Amino acid sequence: MQKPELLAPAGDLIRMKYAFAYGADAVYAGQPAFSLRARENGFKNLDDLAEGIEYAHRLGKKFYLTSNVIPRNVKVEAFQNALLSAIDLKPDALIVADPGFVGWLREVRPEVEIHLSVQANTTNYLAAKFWRDLGVSRVILSRELRLSEILEIKKRLPDLELEVFVHGAVCMSMSGRCMLSNWVTRRDANQGACDNSCRMPYRLYANPEPQCENYQEHVGEFRLQRTDRPELDPIALDEDTWGTYFMSSRDICAIDVIPELMAAGLDTFKIEGRTKSVYYLSQVVRAYRMAIDSCAAQFEQGVEPELVKVSEESRRAISFVDGRGFMPGFLRGPLPQNYESTHEEAAGGCVAAQVLSYDSNTNSFRVNVKTPFSIDDSLELMTPSGMAPCKVSAMKDFKGADVDRLHPGTEGVVFLQDCDELLSFKMPYSFFVRKIT
Repeated sequence: MQKPELLAPAGDLIRMKYAFAYGADAVYAGQPAFSLRARENGFKNLDDLAEGIEYAHRLGKKFYLTSNVIPRNVKVEAFQNALLSAIDLKPDALIVADPGFVGWLREVRPEVEIHLSVQANTTNYLAAKFWRDLGVSRVILSRELRLSEILEIKKRLPDLELEVFVHGAVCMSMSGRCMLSNWVTRRDANQGACDNSCRMPYRLYANPEPQCENYQEHVGEFRLQRTDRPELDPIALDEDTWGTYFMSSRDICAIDVIPELMAAGLDTFKIEGRTKSVYYLSQVVRAYRMAIDSCAAQFEQGVEPELVKVSEESRRAISFVDGRGFMPGFLRGPLPQNYESTHEEAAGGCVAAQVLSYDSNTNSFRVNVKTPFSIDDSLELMTPSGMAPCKVSAMKDFKGADVDRLHPGTEGVVFLQDCDELLSFKMPYSFFVRKIT
């Protein structure tokens, strides 16, 4: 069995390097101004793209350029010129959503590999066949598909590469074709300006204006009930200290579905999250790298597909990241979305610091502190090959003074009691210090 490609998001050059360090086979990055992450895209110009593509190819990895904005007339010519300039940098494929641009690219640059964006909402085998016949080499399937539907498309079109999302945010609309952001903040999601209005916290007010003299916060539980359908279950307005997250679906986590997706011969497993932190990205990529590798080893050993399981270590890695709560997405079950979740903290600890450099002479790390931690806290070192206990003998703050505690937003130096062979990994794109609670 050929291992599926593990495809990770690259919001900028730093995230790209972390994704590769933790096991991604390929990354996808947004084309400046013409992807659906136009507002928070760290690839600002062609020079950034050229550097990213060159770095990926030097590692023997792939770099896919996301060019999936749905342009209006005023953007067409500028988009065409931008695409032609980007193609000259030789990305491994363009991820495109607009059918007109797929046809245009086939005419003017037929040698370019095209992957159909999830924004095209491909949900059946006839649509997939249409795109294949038009010259698309890979279809990124809609996140709303169930596992059985995905398997049928692959069975009917075995020569077409299929890419599926396995982890990350799920839209409250149809694969991102949403107008909520436009309505709330006048930022059009389909033009790359989504402000994630569906995932932001909201507050219920008991009075017209929260600043009024007799303002009172709502207390207790609140639920919405359809007045025309009283037999339906009420919808909970779950609220935490930040507010209500009524429209925000839980994140998809298909870690336990990996064996079935691999057995079906799907080509690429995609992780969502170009705006997530490097820690989140590294931990999630590491989790799916371990899951894919462990399942592949079992298949090679002749284990029956229904008995293949992902490793516990991969599940543990997933539990180390914050999220909105996890679900298997649309892959299993008749009720794929759950809007009652708010925030689910990482299990058993949090990221304490990002390692910036290592001095072998003094056996010390220079770190960027993310969470306050003390010299006597229980810490572990996170690397691409696993977790290892991290015993600290001394610490210095950003001024070079000896301290017993480091604080977030600053840099410091952490001196280790001993040195592990894990330190042989390339710096600085490998290490985090994790605080165990």
